[in-house]
Parts: sequence; C-alpha cells; structure tokens
Amino acid sequence: MVRRSMNRNQLHDQNLKFVLQQIFNNHPTSRIEISHQLHLNKSTVSSLYNTLMAEGYLTELGLGEASTAGGRKPTLVEINQNYGYTLTFDLGYRHLHALATRLDGHVWQYDRIETKDQSIHEMVTRIQQYIADTQAADTSSNGLLGICFSIHGIVMNNKVVTSPFIKMDGVDLEQVFTDAYQVPVVLENEANLSAVYERDFNGARNLNSAVTISIHRGIGAGVILHRDLFRGEHGDAGEIGRTVASLQFDDAGNARPIHTEDICSEDAIIQQVEEHKQLRDLDRDDIVRLYKDGDSETTRILKTFVTGIAGLIYNTMRTLDPDAFFINSPLIEELPGILDDIRIAYRKLSENDDRGIELTNNARLATVLGGCSLITHRVLNLNGYELNFDRPKAKDTEI
Repeated sequence: MVRRSMNRNQLHDQNLKFVLQQIFNNHPTSRIEISHQLHLNKSTVSSLYNTLMAEGYLTELGLGEASTAGGRKPTLVEINQNYGYTLTFDLGYRHLHALATRLDGHVWQYDRIETKDQSIHEMVTRIQQYIADTQAADTSSNGLLGICFSIHGIVMNNKVVTSPFIKMDGVDLEQVFTDAYQVPVVLENEANLSAVYERDFNGARNLNSAVTISIHRGIGAGVILHRDLFRGEHGDAGEIGRTVASLQFDDAGNARPIHTEDICSEDAIIQQVEEHKQLRDLDRDDIVRLYKDGDSETTRILKTFVTGIAGLIYNTMRTLDPDAFFINSPLIEELPGILDDIRIAYRKLSENDDRGIELTNNARLATVLGGCSLITHRVLNLNGYELNFDRPKAKDTEI
C-alpha cells in the first residue's frame, strides 16, 4: 500500500513537471492542448493545472479560438512573468556581464560593468550592490529566485577548481550568495554555458550533439552529447585550449609544451601583434583595425590563427563526432570573413567533411543566456527537462 502510494505521488510529480514544461515551451497554450500533447485525460490535466495556478507559476490570458469542431473557447495560459526573476553574472577579466531574466526566460535588464584589475572581493561587493539595485526596482511576487555564475575556469561540484584569470582568494561563491540571499546558486564554466545557449536558445535546438568553441582570453569548448551537457569526471572536459600544439626545446634538450591557446586565443593574438609591431596595450578593436587596414603582420598572425582553429575543430571532430560546431568569438564576430577561412581550412583537413561550423550570434550574451537556462531549470525543478527559450530582441539587451 505504501509503495503504491509512493508510486502514485511520483507519477503526480512527474506529470506536474510535464505540464509545466509544456506551458513553458508552448506559450500561450491551453488545458485541452496540454491534454492532447501529453496524452493525459482532461481531469488529470485540470488538477495539475490548478496546482500550478495555486502556486503562482501560471497566468491566464483570456479566451482563445474555439476548435473547428465547435465547443467552448479554451482559456489560454503562459508562465507568470511576474512570479520572480533570476540573475546571471559572467565574471570576465575586463567586464562583469549581468543579466536579469523573468521566470519565463525573457530579459528584464542587461548591464556590462567595468571590472578590469578588480579583486574578487571587489567584484563580490559590486555584484551585491547590483542585486540590491534589482531588488529595489523589482515588483514581482517572489523577487530573486536564483543566481548563476559563469566562470572562466574549471568548475566541479559547484566550486571553482581553477580560475586562471581571476584569483578567487578562497571565496566560495555558492556559500557567500546562498547565505546572503537564500536562493539556489549555480556555478558553471563559461564555454559550457555557451553550449547550453546554443542548445536552448539558438542554432543547436534540433541537434543531438554539438560543440561550442569559446575563444576569449583562453580557449574552451562546451560539449553537448545526446542533448546533455558533458563535463567529464572532474570538470575538465572541453579544456581544448590546453591541448599541446607543439614542443619547444631549450639548449639542454628539455621540452616545453606549447598549448593551442598560447597561439590561437585572443590574448595570444594581441600579444603576437604587439611583439611584432613593438606596440603596447592593444585590444581587440586595434587588431580589427589593423587587419582591415591590410597590415601584413596582423594578417599573417590571423592566418596562423585560422589554421590553428581549423586544426582544433578537426581534432575535436575526430574525438567527439558532433553534429555541428559553433564558435563563440567576439573577434571573429568583428571579422566574419575569418569564419569562411576557417571553414575552408577545416574542409581541406577533413577531406571535405560538410558538417556545419557556425558563428554564435551575439557572443557577449551567449554565456549569460546559457546561465539563464541553467538557473531557470533549477528554479522550476526541471533539471533534465528540455526547455526552449526565445532569443531576446536587440532592444532588450541594449546597455
């Protein structure tokens, strides 16, 4: 009797999640449509629907059109935007990217905050001030629901294992922000979040597997296999920038590995241009300008970059065999012709393999939108359930 009751409760909870998933992915919808899609009887759907309404997750929009067979007009429903909001912070080396989204995944506000040369303690203070500002402006029923942090390093068990660009100095982000706000706090690698963005918002919606290669200060890959994010046993999956491109020998015959990101990351490109042109303090905009002006040294360095990235994609293809690749690179976004060069170089290496190599649209938002997906899944208790998000309109993300 107890087992039967437990099974009944488990079935109820599962069906409740299926109904919530249907409403999230098919807004607006109706109880009759949910019944058809899930193959559940109308009374079961009505009971589950009433539970979600009572908990505040849903809002009714009025009557829709009657079916061609006639009958009563259905009541349309969608996720309640006013239920609460989530926050995602991308802890970049130069900027803190902050995204606030409603429970249905729609953007409330986006900000980019200068943090170059700030310590992690200063960044935490700035984040707490940002949270205070959003709380003061918020008019939702339940306020802040959860926080996601995008980390440019290795994350395991919701802890930062390595952070090559920001010294964490013993700060446990999960503990600090859980204690302060009593909401779920999720940490994830930046490249992994770019991959989640492609799966849930963008180009990989209909793909079984995809790899997103993120090219910033370093190089990382987010791997989606069988629709799930693959992190590896120790969180190291996707650290492709650390793969060995070559060995350099000193006079004593000792070998030093040259990693791919030593040659092909954005920082590596800037450093090489600075060295060859005897310049200092260049940034991405300078590289773009020099390349467009036809500077020979910059053109040569970017040709090496093209070859390196094409080789990296080829090696990853041979290892994982995904359906497609996506490149998250603000530099390539500024110089889209480089993407064509990478495709050509890859096809030569792969003997004309024709799988897609696409550029992530709006690279600066990919990681925070991926974080929005991750924390929304957590808040709705829908981990493992596919949720499809609408890409934000340009006006929603203007600073």
